Amino acid sequence: MHLVPQRHQTMRKHILLFTVLLSVSPAVHAIDANLQLFYDFGSKYTNLDNQRSDRVTNTIEFFHPDPWGSTFFFVDIDYSIRKSGDNQSDPKNSPFGCYWEFTRCLNFWHQSKAKDLSIHLEYNGGLGIYGGKVVQGGYGINHAILIGPDYFLHTEDYKNTFNVQFLFKVIADDWNLYKRNEWTDADGVKHETDGSGNLIPLQFTFVWKCLDFCTVPGLTFSGFVDIWGQKLNVLNRRDNTYTDPEQQSFVFISEPQLWYAFGQHFKCPNLCVGAEVEFSYNFTGKGFMCNPCIGLRWLFL
Repeated sequence: MHLVPQRHQTMRKHILLFTVLLSVSPAVHAIDANLQLFYDFGSKYTNLDNQRSDRVTNTIEFFHPDPWGSTFFFVDIDYSIRKSGDNQSDPKNSPFGCYWEFTRCLNFWHQSKAKDLSIHLEYNGGLGIYGGKVVQGGYGINHAILIGPDYFLHTEDYKNTFNVQFLFKVIADDWNLYKRNEWTDADGVKHETDGSGNLIPLQFTFVWKCLDFCTVPGLTFSGFVDIWGQKLNVLNRRDNTYTDPEQQSFVFISEPQLWYAFGQHFKCPNLCVGAEVEFSYNFTGKGFMCNPCIGLRWLFL
């Protein structure tokens, strides 16, 4: 079976309070870990109709500050509860996707005037599979390395925090774009790269977290916005057209989340219920996509 590498770099995040270290003494160790479970309703009425319907995702997150900065990572595992395409009587019976991100923020100048500025280092990548009871194939979510400044903004009580990041982004499969070459795809179509690579290999990220949102105790509004440029070859499932892989495309994704500490009403503050909406453009396919989700979150610490 011929497997075509995935030409885009997916990135899914669930945001924690990344910058606790910047507002506390280096001696304070604020560890945060949680487990999330989401049900995805899919992308109906968009250019990627039903691409992600009947999907369940669980996410594990971990955050830990230290005297040199902070470490954050998460792992996403996707499960499908839709019947398999090869046999409608058989459900999929294994995970079909795994993705993770690891971030290290360097900040060991807490007492200086530049205390709100960190150096952001990030890796992300993953693997997906497809098929029914028997795996039919897979695709890679290519390695990506990001580096750049991370600036922290906050209200006086630190209940509302914001991060602005400007990151240089290199995606592993895109390295070939920076040299001139020719190749022929599985359909016999010849392609050529001009050696210019991605014209703007940068990513802008904005992250926010608002505690006791709208003065409601236990209500948290959080999320992020990612914007970057990349040469893509992704499919519009409605009309079977692709983006032009020789031209740089604009990619956008945002995932606002709303969490409520429902368990506080029966002495279980670790339990939260919430919802997420993923808005994206040219992310996992050509065009606009909107995926609403509902979920549960358990705080370990």
